[in-house]
Amino acid sequence: MMQLPSAPSIQRKSSFIQPKVEIVIACEGKVTEKHYLNSCKTAYGSGMVQIRWLPITGVPMTVVNAAVEERKVLLERARKSADSFDVFRVWAVFDRDEHPEVPEALELARVNKIDVAFSNPCFEIWPLLHLIDYGAVHGRHKVQSMLNEVMPSYHHDKSPVVDFDMIKDNFGRAYAKADYLNRSRSDDCDPFGCPMTTVGVLVKKIIENGKGAFSRGAKVANTTYSQSARR
Repeated sequence: MMQLPSAPSIQRKSSFIQPKVEIVIACEGKVTEKHYLNSCKTAYGSGMVQIRWLPITGVPMTVVNAAVEERKVLLERARKSADSFDVFRVWAVFDRDEHPEVPEALELARVNKIDVAFSNPCFEIWPLLHLIDYGAVHGRHKVQSMLNEVMPSYHHDKSPVVDFDMIKDNFGRAYAKADYLNRSRSDDCDPFGCPMTTVGVLVKKIIENGKGAFSRGAKVANTTYSQSARR
């Protein structure tokens, strides 16, 4: 049975420089996910996190293949250069939607150690969880419509941008709801079934690394990515 993706975590210490974490993302969408996650980096990352977007969109298999190839490049670069990021992760962000080969894409990511922010039926379930209790089995159009009802500035076709300021203080609430949905899907022996989302796992990593930012008088800055991420 497939397991939900998880990112490893240990502490990394530095007394003199501000540590950086690079999150490289291959993403299915062109606007919604990118705008939201860039906002997360700005609000939660505290200068500790860099997000780099791969110039790829498309179906899940295309996205995951791009992530796999980029991870190979980064691993090789890290072996040869001391100037590369000490810590990096490569993520694939995509939805169930009506795409082909989704199980195959998820398995390819798992085998190649690519972290996945996956949503079923669609990305919009994640901001929706910040605002309402939700756990129904709906298609993507219904979920997008529901988000529009509680977030009028959002419209999937006309204005596909999440109002980050509206939801930014509700992360903990949304994460708990998503975790409940994800555990329920696992209990059903269908960990990637509808409804579920692991976008919160990615956002949590941004927040955790952002909390490691230097403050006045701080002696140690922490990140939560493992050095094994480079292996």
